Parts: sequence; structure tokens; C-alpha cells
Amino acid sequence: MRRTRDLVPADRGLQARMVVAAVLTPLVVLAAVAAVVLLLPLKFAIAVGIAAVIGIARAVRARNEMDRGRSLARESAPELHDAVERLCALADLPKPDLVLDEERQPNSWIIAPIGKRPQLHVTRGLLAALTPEELEAVVAHELAHLLNRDAMVMTVVGTPGAVLLEGGRQFWGAWWMWFGNGLALAIGWVAQFGTSALSRYRELAADAGAVALTGRPATLASALVKVSGGIDRVPISDLRAVAGRDSFHLLPTDESDFAPLRTHPALKRRLERLERMERDLHAGGLAYRPADEPPA
Repeated sequence: MRRTRDLVPADRGLQARMVVAAVLTPLVVLAAVAAVVLLLPLKFAIAVGIAAVIGIARAVRARNEMDRGRSLARESAPELHDAVERLCALADLPKPDLVLDEERQPNSWIIAPIGKRPQLHVTRGLLAALTPEELEAVVAHELAHLLNRDAMVMTVVGTPGAVLLEGGRQFWGAWWMWFGNGLALAIGWVAQFGTSALSRYRELAADAGAVALTGRPATLASALVKVSGGIDRVPISDLRAVAGRDSFHLLPTDESDFAPLRTHPALKRRLERLERMERDLHAGGLAYRPADEPPA
């Protein structure tokens, strides 16, 4: 039997980026906060601290909102459960809990809390938009995040900057509070550079992992196109309500106009990579074929 890492080789580029981001991003935040404390009047440091507390409270609330979905029972989605179990067996992964989120926007994401069973989230819109084969490809993409262990790293790396960024957006009070919030916003914004760079690369690595697990890059490409089209048809207010978890989504709902802060690579780039993988598989005679279909 083939080992998991023979089937889905470790992505050294992703591993290197995770190490660098895990070390440098928190250090940048810590150094910036230390500079505020040591070089500026105390009231500015207090303002940054208040922004951090507000950001933490909002992060906790956002986390609770991510848990609003309900457990997806086997009888409700037997094909999805079968696909998850099949892919988990292939990847030698424990089966994550399946969670259904009653959202119109088609999307998926994986949560891997430390010490707890991972959760695979799918939205109602995703189940309605995709064929069983496309849904399996999306599941393989999410499980590749577990294989790469990048979901947990993203949480650790992204939290300090995200807390300051969110807290810094809440401008109120005296002028020095405004200035302190602006500092918190700037520190969080700088930290997002590292987080976003890691996020973009991990999506490409997960696409490659999904192809390794399913052997069907064209199917994942088809799923991405459908998800993108489905997101475009959802009201902007609905998308903004869930944009806070965009770095975990299969596709973003409210991507930044500033390229270095985008959480995902451009859809066109992902589709082009998948198209090349499809050609390579066909050229090597390795393209997926149903069992009853003779080789071309």
C-alpha cells in the first residue's frame, strides 16, 4: 500500500513559508507594539491596547459565528459522507466532523482547532451548486489543508495582526484614541502581508493535493468556476457578513483590491495550473477514467 506522502508529497515550499511566516509575522507585531510602548507617550500605548482588546472580543464573536452550523448527518448527505470517508482512507486522515452552514454563498472551509477533531464546513449553496464529483474534488482540497497542517498555522500566524486590524477599525473617543487606533490598524495591516502571502500559497498547494488525491484536476477547475459564479450572484451584504473568514474559504467572498493583501491567488492562475496538471496527466497516461472505460 502506498504511503500518504508517496501519494501527496510534502510541499517544501509551503513548509518553508509556514516556518518563516510563523516566526516573522508575530515578531513584526511584537516589535511594532514594543516600539509604541517605548517610544511614544503612554496614552498611545493604552489606545493600542484598547484596540487589541476590542479586536480580541470581535475575534471571539467571529469564532462563535463560525460554529453556528449544524452537524451534517449521514442520512442527509450520504454521498458526501462516502466521499469524505474514501478520501480520508486514501490520505490516512481521521474523518473530520461534517458541518452544514445555512448560507446561500457556495463555499467550504476546514477548521483544525488544537486538540480537537477537525471540522469540514460546507454551505447549503455549495451542495446545491456542485455535482457529486465536483464536491469530492472540493473535499479533497480541504483535506489537503489538513495533510499540509496549514489551517492551524494560519490561525496562529494570522491572529495577532487580525486582532489589531479589527480593533483598529473602531475609531472613537479623544484624538489620541484615534491616533492609537490608527497605529493598531497600521501594525495589523503590515502583519497581513505575511499572512496573505502564506494564504495564497497554501491554496495552490491544496489544489495540487486535491489533484493527487482524486486524479481529476479538470473536475476541481469546474467546481472553482461554479463556486466563483455562485458567489457573484449572492448579495454583497451577505458576502460581507462572512468575509472575516475569507482566508479559510475555498474562494474569497470579498477580496482586497490590493494584490499583496489578497488571501487567494487569482482564479485565472488556479485554473491555468489545473489545466497544466490535466495535460500532464493525460500525457503520462495517468488521467482519471471510470473503471468500465477502456484506455484511450
